[in-house]
Amino acid sequence: MKGLRPLILDSALAGVLRRHATKIGVMAGYEWAAPIADRIWRDSNWTSHRYHVYLQWMYAASEQLTAASIEWPAAPDVLELALFSAAWDPA
Repeated sequence: MKGLRPLILDSALAGVLRRHATKIGVMAGYEWAAPIADRIWRDSNWTSHRYHVYLQWMYAASEQLTAASIEWPAAPDVLELALFSAAWDPA
């Protein structure tokens, strides 16, 4: 995780990511999307690997939003807040 500033991963954020992963998987035609999303984005006891995947996703998503020219601030913690507060739900 060197170089990436830590962000919060809690059950609220995991729930948003779980819904998003399920929706994308179902749209892609994967009938197993929900059970896999449930396993990966469970509500607690994340491994250090899962936390690192979360950080990478948050930083990449923030970069994409910033590049989209939608006046998104270049800060992953703003995305974290938007997901947590339900101001933005990717699902």
